[in-house]
Amino acid sequence: MPLVSVNRQDAVCTVRLERPEARNALSTALLGELLDALGQAVSDQTVRVILLTGAGATFSAGADVREDLDTPATARRMELFGQLFEAVVTAPTPTIAVVSGHCVGGGAELAAACDIRVADATATFRFPGAAMGYPVGAAKLVGLVGLGAAKDLVLTGRTISGEEAARLGLVQHLVADGTTLAAARDLAGQIAANDRDTVRYLKRLFDRFSGVSDRVAVEADALLALTRAGGDYGAITPPEDGVGSWAGGHRTGR
Repeated sequence: MPLVSVNRQDAVCTVRLERPEARNALSTALLGELLDALGQAVSDQTVRVILLTGAGATFSAGADVREDLDTPATARRMELFGQLFEAVVTAPTPTIAVVSGHCVGGGAELAAACDIRVADATATFRFPGAAMGYPVGAAKLVGLVGLGAAKDLVLTGRTISGEEAARLGLVQHLVADGTTLAAARDLAGQIAANDRDTVRYLKRLFDRFSGVSDRVAVEADALLALTRAGGDYGAITPPEDGVGSWAGGHRTGR
């Protein structure tokens, strides 16, 4: 059974995670299928908007912690995560995350990588990387909610409701329960009605002005290196200054 389904309605392509029994946990196989589905949607010139959502009552519980992986396989999955986030962030086609229920870890990172997020009151968001030993969350959140709020969410790893996510700016459209997909499709229709080339060029400008793709690439490189080093932060943090090259290079003038 496919782990990802694709549904096309006019110029809108809906890509859905299909592991409701596992709360749409992101396994290596699912990540591969998701990358393939997104690649096909982006390459289709008639697709104007891509919706990302999860089957059942959960967007995604994040990385599949039950997947039995040795170190090389763990590194491979981390590499796929990096490729996925970079693919979503840099996609010329606008992306909308449609969120109900839990949106955690890699799932929250996936939603944050999208251009717009639509959620209902059942949605909860959590970025637990600090608790799990993974330095993630900063790359996307700092541009969405601001520095202070990003630090709050990433360093505490606390769970926030859909309402708080909307107040912070992580969620752009908070809608009634059970209406997320309909609301996202309406929003997608508004985007699709605009000039395609202008929308795609605006996406490039947003990327350039925000620097989000550069931040995501830096984070992905650091995570992969850390994973390959077995979690040894010495691999990404030079002892002489405490800041790894992936995190901005050496400090001077102290």
